[in-house]
Amino acid sequence: MSETFLNSISPLPARIDRFRHKLLVGAAVVLLAQYGSTALAGEELIIDNGFHHLRNAQPREWSHFPEKPLGGGFKAAFDVPGSRTIFTALTLRQSDVKQKWSVSLNGTIIGTLDRDHNDMHKSFPLNGALLKPVDNLLEIACDSATPDDIRVGEVSLTSVGALTYGASVVLSSVDSEGAPIPCRFTIVHASSGSLALLSNRSDNQHAVRSGVVYCLDGKVRADLYPGKYRVYAGRGFEYSLESADLTLAPGQSSVLPPFTLEHQVPTEGLVSCDPHLHTLEFAGHGDATLVERLVSLAGEGVELAVSTEHNKHIDYSKEARRIGAVKWFTSVIGCEVTTSQGHFGSFPVTINAPVAEHKLRPWEQIFANIYQTPGVKVCILNHARDIHGGFVPLGEEVFDPLTGTFREGRKLEANAIELINSGAQQTDPMQLIYDWFALLKSGHRLAGIGASDSHSINFVIPGQARTYIPVDDTDVSKIDISAAVDAVVAGKTEVSFGLLCHLTFDETERMLNASVLGPDWSTASHLLLYADGIDFGLIDIPKEAQKLPGKKFEFQWKLDDEENAALRKAKFVCAIAVGPGTVEGWWPCMPPYQPQSPDFDPYMMGISSIVWLPQGKKPNTAPTVDSPAEKIPQSASADNSQSDPGNNVQNQDQ
Repeated sequence: MSETFLNSISPLPARIDRFRHKLLVGAAVVLLAQYGSTALAGEELIIDNGFHHLRNAQPREWSHFPEKPLGGGFKAAFDVPGSRTIFTALTLRQSDVKQKWSVSLNGTIIGTLDRDHNDMHKSFPLNGALLKPVDNLLEIACDSATPDDIRVGEVSLTSVGALTYGASVVLSSVDSEGAPIPCRFTIVHASSGSLALLSNRSDNQHAVRSGVVYCLDGKVRADLYPGKYRVYAGRGFEYSLESADLTLAPGQSSVLPPFTLEHQVPTEGLVSCDPHLHTLEFAGHGDATLVERLVSLAGEGVELAVSTEHNKHIDYSKEARRIGAVKWFTSVIGCEVTTSQGHFGSFPVTINAPVAEHKLRPWEQIFANIYQTPGVKVCILNHARDIHGGFVPLGEEVFDPLTGTFREGRKLEANAIELINSGAQQTDPMQLIYDWFALLKSGHRLAGIGASDSHSINFVIPGQARTYIPVDDTDVSKIDISAAVDAVVAGKTEVSFGLLCHLTFDETERMLNASVLGPDWSTASHLLLYADGIDFGLIDIPKEAQKLPGKKFEFQWKLDDEENAALRKAKFVCAIAVGPGTVEGWWPCMPPYQPQSPDFDPYMMGISSIVWLPQGKKPNTAPTVDSPAEKIPQSASADNSQSDPGNNVQNQDQ
């Protein structure tokens, strides 16, 4: 798929007009807002009503921003009539922040903007003694030389206490039978779509960030500022997205009717897996605690959760049982073996197994060491086009993408590869897929993997990209880990990022059958078929089918038909469904992690498993190096593991 094709799906401006702002362009290096008489509304002192585009350095980071910013920093001078000590917080709105931007008041730094792409409101605790009657100065600045296009504004001082924002609403979610179900609530300002401030704090049943609450028990009382909001309720890819408008007056407590979440995507016999998960607690970066990670996994409908901290073996099961999350998923101990020569996700790991040595350099030694870890049968090449420590596993100095072979005698002995990492996306979403095809043609046998690489709660949504594995899903708290692992090793995986794509071959009818699935909030615009890695054809999905819930579209290719003659020579085929992505707060697609272009084109995608046709050589599904062939020990499953801090090395992943 070409960049032109991706852009033709739907141009970015058409999808994010409501999030873009018409700004006056000035030549000043710093924007200075001077308000001689600042508006005072109750206990809120409005410092600035605008939402300003800033850029700390050239060149422009993203093409959907104006070519010229209003400034390289922000300054606002203001007076404080009346009592100053009543003000306990400064609030503002921010979006698209990647670098460190400091916020200071009268020369004192009171905090930094969140490094987050989301359009969101943020609160800074404030000591009223910092304020002066007149000539106060608020400054927002960035010292980094790396270009960062951001928006910031809507700044206010408020006297609302830290424990309540003056109004509240009770929210709840149920399944189609009326039973409480874990979910994600997203609360945005009705006028702007920006994530709202909440005074709630995370606990054993809730994971809370600006505008977002994951609920393990399906209910929460959300404390908000008075105002007009839109509330969304969802549970990840397989479920419907419900919404309701909300208006709260000062002091008002409201109760919305329960949101009924329909299971729209038929996935019987398939298990949703996120095989790349982290926490701040054990990775040393991000923002998710272990308990928050468990709550968010249940809220996103992830059924097989693989803990893959950097060079550590961390077990989720003890905490999952303690807080009551164990009924919603099965956890697996894994590890992201983080070396200078690439990052490799490995699982399942037997309880108390030693951590693989992460300081080895030759691939031969790295892979041998990984597979020697007790229990491990799966080794995933993670984010293979990203640079870490100056090394890119599929970079041009290492890999020939035309032949699918490696230079300098390297041998890739992983048996799976990330095709979509929703926390570290590629500028060209087809790049890793083409690499995968090339590797398959050169004799490698690699399962396609979708994963989130989430270290956080909302910056990267857990389970947004995921892998579907054909395993009995009757009881998601007791998934057969051994069967799931065997399916991955055999290449029987499907990658989902807002869409799901099945592809099967009927040998009797000599017919390829493709189907595209998704919820009604995702759009499937095209279906593509690749034969031996070459684009065989592009099918336009009828507009009336693009947003259908469940099965959106089906298509068949009969090998004996003359127009499909080329398929009769192909060894393997793969189907891919694509459609436009979203930047809205309830399921925002992240910009590329290490962009190669200033153009950001959000997308959704579903990638089928590889189907080997009769004329193709059957793949050898055995592990590439010696590894235990017996069933995975029960101690590697969710029900019988304990935490092992392992190796305390903290390497940056994203």
